[in-house]
Amino acid sequence: MKRISRRRFVSAASIAGAGLLAPAASRVENSLHAAPTLPLRPLGSTGAQVTLLGLGGGSRFYEPVPDDEQGAELVRQAIERGIGVIETAANYGPGNESERRIGMAMKTHRSRVFLETKVDARDYDGALREMERSLKLLQTDRIDLMLHHNVTRAEDLTKILSEKGAEKAIRRMIDQKVVRFRGFSCHYPELTLDAIRRIEPNAIQIICNATHVPDFESAVLPLAKSKGIGVVVMKSIGKGYFLRHNFTKPDRIDQYGPPAGVFERKDLPEAKDYLHYALSLPAVSTVVVGIDSRQTLDAVMRDASGFRPLSSADMKSISERAQVFRTTGFWLPSRA
Repeated sequence: MKRISRRRFVSAASIAGAGLLAPAASRVENSLHAAPTLPLRPLGSTGAQVTLLGLGGGSRFYEPVPDDEQGAELVRQAIERGIGVIETAANYGPGNESERRIGMAMKTHRSRVFLETKVDARDYDGALREMERSLKLLQTDRIDLMLHHNVTRAEDLTKILSEKGAEKAIRRMIDQKVVRFRGFSCHYPELTLDAIRRIEPNAIQIICNATHVPDFESAVLPLAKSKGIGVVVMKSIGKGYFLRHNFTKPDRIDQYGPPAGVFERKDLPEAKDYLHYALSLPAVSTVVVGIDSRQTLDAVMRDASGFRPLSSADMKSISERAQVFRTTGFWLPSRA
């Protein structure tokens, strides 16, 4: 990628913040009928309202979909069905597949969604370059939520918060009104607690599911609620690998590690149970789900539209039945 100067990037961002980048796309957006809506929730104390269900742009979205247009059409369909949160990251997929496909949909549907992406670079210049690329790929002049992607070690926080760190770049883009809100994603509860203290985010993205692995429920969710931090939940269904139908290939069993014979049990939670469990947790603003087909979209919309907060007894039952999957998933909290 061609290196850009800070001055050149900030100048471009100023134009973007004034809404001058894509007038043709805006005209198309204004001609669309309003989508049916899912229930809205506050994103912490930001003042923003988001749908309780979002489309996750990670590998469950981009790997099974064969080409860009089919991926973009799936995003359009999700928005037209009422999904109002789209989540992605600067480096999801080879060749930036996720942002590219989402951007094709944003060309006409941008005004109807709360758009989140993430930066992997920990330094100021690298973060600026990634944000410029994201704006271009997503075909937009604004990002609603920008996160530091997958904070893994305390050293990441030190780099991010240094004088030449990525946090300064994100805050600069907020000053330029290119980015609305900021935060980070993390797989580790203790590190998340430290990062909340040091970054003071508007929102965070974390793993919450009925296995409690990793356990963000004990300390992180109460802290987020007390501080008015929005919570985006991922992997509520174990990236789909808590479900029988996602294990049609033996290599996936080896890779993701559910216990042998587990799917012969008759008492396992269903997809709806896992989704409703995550949605019933305190402080959760939205749950993002990887959608890889129209059939998955239909099922997820059906489950989300019928949501009612679960009783404590139902939460306990789902969690107890989900414990067989405690060792399932590549995100397990080990940094070895």
